[in-house]
Amino acid sequence: MIDRVQGYFGFTRVPFGRNLAPSMLHQHHPHREAAARIAWCINNRAIGVVTGEVGSGKTVALKGAVASLDPARFTVIYQPNPEVGMRGLYDRIVTSLGGTPKFHLAALATQASAALAAEVDERGRTPAVVIDESHLLDHQELDAIRMLTNYDMDSTTPFAVLLIASPPCASG
Repeated sequence: MIDRVQGYFGFTRVPFGRNLAPSMLHQHHPHREAAARIAWCINNRAIGVVTGEVGSGKTVALKGAVASLDPARFTVIYQPNPEVGMRGLYDRIVTSLGGTPKFHLAALATQASAALAAEVDERGRTPAVVIDESHLLDHQELDAIRMLTNYDMDSTTPFAVLLIASPPCASG
Protein backbone atom coordinates (compact mmCIF):
# COMPACT_ATOMS: atom_id res chain seq x y z
CA MET A 1 0.00 0.00 0.00
CA ILE A 2 2.68 2.49 0.98
CA ASP A 3 4.58 1.66 -2.22
CA ARG A 4 1.55 2.71 -4.27
CA VAL A 5 1.18 5.95 -2.30
CA GLN A 6 4.86 6.73 -2.75
CA GLY A 7 4.67 5.92 -6.45
CA TYR A 8 1.50 7.95 -7.00
CA PHE A 9 2.89 11.08 -5.32
CA GLY A 10 6.46 10.56 -6.50
CA PHE A 11 7.91 10.32 -2.99
CA THR A 12 11.43 9.00 -2.75
CA ARG A 13 10.95 8.15 0.94
CA VAL A 14 8.12 7.52 3.34
CA PRO A 15 6.61 10.92 4.23
CA PHE A 16 6.47 11.90 7.90
CA GLY A 17 8.92 9.20 8.93
CA ARG A 18 10.77 9.33 12.21
CA ASN A 19 14.14 9.64 10.50
CA LEU A 20 13.55 13.00 8.83
CA ALA A 21 16.40 15.47 9.07
CA PRO A 22 15.56 18.50 11.24
CA SER A 23 15.95 20.73 8.18
CA MET A 24 13.06 18.88 6.53
CA LEU A 25 10.59 19.75 9.29
CA HIS A 26 8.13 22.63 9.30
CA GLN A 27 9.73 25.39 11.36
CA HIS A 28 6.65 26.89 13.02
CA HIS A 29 7.12 29.53 15.71
CA PRO A 30 6.72 27.32 18.83
CA HIS A 31 9.21 24.81 17.38
CA ARG A 32 11.77 27.53 16.63
CA GLU A 33 11.31 29.01 20.10
CA ALA A 34 11.72 25.63 21.83
CA ALA A 35 14.82 24.79 19.76
CA ALA A 36 16.32 28.22 20.53
CA ARG A 37 15.73 27.77 24.27
CA ILE A 38 17.30 24.32 24.20
CA ALA A 39 20.32 25.66 22.29
CA TRP A 40 20.62 28.54 24.80
CA CYS A 41 20.61 26.04 27.66
CA ILE A 42 23.37 23.99 26.04
CA ASN A 43 25.46 27.05 25.12
CA ASN A 44 25.25 28.36 28.69
CA ARG A 45 25.85 25.00 30.39
CA ALA A 46 22.55 25.33 32.18
CA ILE A 47 20.02 22.89 33.54
CA GLY A 48 16.85 22.95 31.47
CA VAL A 49 13.51 21.21 31.61
CA VAL A 50 11.34 20.75 28.52
CA THR A 51 7.84 19.45 29.17
CA GLY A 52 4.89 18.77 26.94
CA GLU A 53 2.27 16.21 26.16
CA VAL A 54 3.24 13.07 24.25
CA GLY A 55 3.56 13.99 20.56
CA SER A 56 3.84 17.74 21.17
CA GLY A 57 7.28 17.97 19.52
CA LYS A 58 9.74 17.95 22.43
CA THR A 59 12.12 15.52 20.77
CA VAL A 60 11.70 17.22 17.38
CA ALA A 61 12.70 20.55 18.98
CA LEU A 62 15.65 18.80 20.62
CA LYS A 63 16.74 17.40 17.25
CA GLY A 64 16.48 20.88 15.72
CA ALA A 65 18.57 22.41 18.48
CA VAL A 66 21.21 19.68 18.35
CA ALA A 67 21.44 19.98 14.56
CA SER A 68 22.27 23.67 14.96
CA LEU A 69 25.23 22.96 17.28
CA ASP A 70 28.82 22.87 16.06
CA PRO A 71 30.01 19.27 16.68
CA ALA A 72 33.54 20.57 17.19
CA ARG A 73 32.30 22.58 20.20
CA PHE A 74 29.58 20.34 21.66
CA THR A 75 29.10 16.69 22.56
CA VAL A 76 25.54 15.51 23.07
CA ILE A 77 25.02 12.52 25.35
CA TYR A 78 21.48 11.25 24.87
CA GLN A 79 19.90 8.89 27.40
CA PRO A 80 16.53 7.75 26.02
CA ASN A 81 15.56 5.58 28.99
CA PRO A 82 16.12 6.83 32.55
CA GLU A 83 14.92 3.53 33.98
CA VAL A 84 18.53 2.31 33.66
CA GLY A 85 19.18 4.24 36.88
CA MET A 86 22.20 6.29 37.77
CA ARG A 87 24.58 3.44 37.00
CA GLY A 88 23.19 3.36 33.46
CA LEU A 89 23.45 7.13 33.10
CA TYR A 90 27.02 7.25 34.42
CA ASP A 91 27.89 4.37 32.09
CA ARG A 92 26.37 6.23 29.12
CA ILE A 93 28.36 9.38 29.97
CA VAL A 94 31.66 7.54 30.33
CA THR A 95 31.25 5.44 27.17
CA SER A 96 29.99 8.40 25.12
CA LEU A 97 33.14 10.28 26.07
CA GLY A 98 35.42 7.40 25.10
CA GLY A 99 36.05 5.77 28.48
CA THR A 100 35.60 2.28 29.88
CA PRO A 101 33.18 2.41 32.82
CA LYS A 102 34.44 1.35 36.23
CA PHE A 103 32.60 -1.40 38.07
CA HIS A 104 31.86 0.12 41.48
CA LEU A 105 29.13 2.77 41.49
CA ALA A 106 31.07 5.32 43.56
CA ALA A 107 34.09 5.02 41.26
CA LEU A 108 31.82 5.20 38.20
CA ALA A 109 30.13 8.38 39.47
CA THR A 110 33.52 10.02 40.00
CA GLN A 111 34.67 8.79 36.58
CA ALA A 112 31.58 10.28 34.88
CA SER A 113 32.13 13.63 36.59
CA ALA A 114 35.80 13.66 35.59
CA ALA A 115 34.97 12.68 32.00
CA LEU A 116 32.50 15.57 31.70
CA ALA A 117 35.09 18.02 33.01
CA ALA A 118 37.81 16.62 30.74
CA GLU A 119 35.60 17.05 27.70
CA VAL A 120 35.65 20.80 28.35
CA ASP A 121 39.12 21.22 29.84
CA GLU A 122 41.05 18.95 27.50
CA ARG A 123 39.02 18.82 24.29
CA GLY A 124 37.26 22.19 24.40
CA ARG A 125 33.80 20.70 23.84
CA THR A 126 30.79 21.36 26.04
CA PRO A 127 28.91 18.16 26.88
CA ALA A 128 25.12 18.23 26.94
CA VAL A 129 23.51 15.40 28.90
CA VAL A 130 19.98 14.91 27.60
CA ILE A 131 17.65 12.63 29.54
CA ASP A 132 14.46 11.80 27.70
CA GLU A 133 11.40 10.55 29.60
CA SER A 134 12.87 12.23 32.69
CA HIS A 135 9.48 12.28 34.39
CA LEU A 136 10.40 8.69 35.30
CA LEU A 137 13.35 9.85 37.45
CA ASP A 138 12.91 9.65 41.19
CA HIS A 139 14.06 12.21 43.75
CA GLN A 140 17.32 10.37 44.47
CA GLU A 141 18.21 10.23 40.77
CA LEU A 142 17.43 13.93 40.28
CA ASP A 143 19.65 14.72 43.25
CA ALA A 144 22.46 12.59 41.79
CA ILE A 145 22.21 14.53 38.51
CA ARG A 146 22.36 17.79 40.45
CA MET A 147 25.46 16.53 42.26
CA LEU A 148 27.17 15.93 38.91
CA THR A 149 26.82 19.65 38.20
CA ASN A 150 28.67 20.55 41.42
CA TYR A 151 32.13 21.18 40.01
CA ASP A 152 35.09 23.31 41.09
CA MET A 153 33.52 24.11 44.47
CA ASP A 154 30.24 24.82 42.71
CA SER A 155 31.72 27.81 40.86
CA THR A 156 31.05 26.40 37.41
CA THR A 157 29.34 23.55 35.62
CA PRO A 158 31.26 21.89 32.81
CA PHE A 159 28.16 20.64 31.00
CA ALA A 160 24.49 21.26 30.27
CA VAL A 161 21.64 19.06 31.47
CA LEU A 162 18.35 18.80 29.62
CA LEU A 163 15.46 16.92 31.15
CA ILE A 164 12.80 16.09 28.57
CA ALA A 165 9.53 15.06 30.21
CA SER A 166 5.83 14.50 29.76
CA PRO A 167 3.54 15.87 32.44
CA PRO A 168 2.15 13.32 34.87
CA CYS A 169 -1.12 11.70 33.85
CA ALA A 170 -4.16 13.22 35.44
CA SER A 171 -5.86 10.82 37.78
CA GLY A 172 -9.56 10.45 37.47
